[in-house]
Amino acid sequence: MAAAMIGRFQPFHLGHLELVRQILNENDEIIILIGSSQANYTVKNPFTAGERIWMIRDSLIESKIDMSKVFMINATDDENNARWFSNIRSSTPPFKILYTGNNFVRTLLKKETIIIKKPRLLEENLLKGSVIRKLILENNSKWQDLVSESVKKVFREIAAVERIRSIHQAWMDSPFSEPKKYAE
Repeated sequence: MAAAMIGRFQPFHLGHLELVRQILNENDEIIILIGSSQANYTVKNPFTAGERIWMIRDSLIESKIDMSKVFMINATDDENNARWFSNIRSSTPPFKILYTGNNFVRTLLKKETIIIKKPRLLEENLLKGSVIRKLILENNSKWQDLVSESVKKVFREIAAVERIRSIHQAWMDSPFSEPKKYAE
């Protein structure tokens, strides 16, 4: 049986990769749900769904993950949170377990007949997309230690560092931003 994980993967980092390994050690297959797949070119979501799939796929291949055990599916946001999960279910193969550390997702799924597992997260406070994006904005090269070589390659090909900085600057220059606040 398959188990699923959901994330925005903005970007896909070594913590995500470790979770894929954990899930495949405990289950036959994995469904990777690319959350907020409709969101891109924002401070919080700088990458397109296609770019995230590219990062994930290349990272998994680089790490010798058996791709015949992996499904990747876009999961769009829904303004009606009560129907969000049923929409996901309609676009995925069956799964009985969802790995998530997101408290909001856990709350939404309390009434569902699904097993929710909290992942064992590697360096939970450091391995976060928001931390990686913040390090990039601070011109701190330590972000490169938090992603695979494949993700760094995708970053170079799409000029991701420049994009993150440009989007952030455009946001800071807009009348909607709060001074000195960084969106996670």
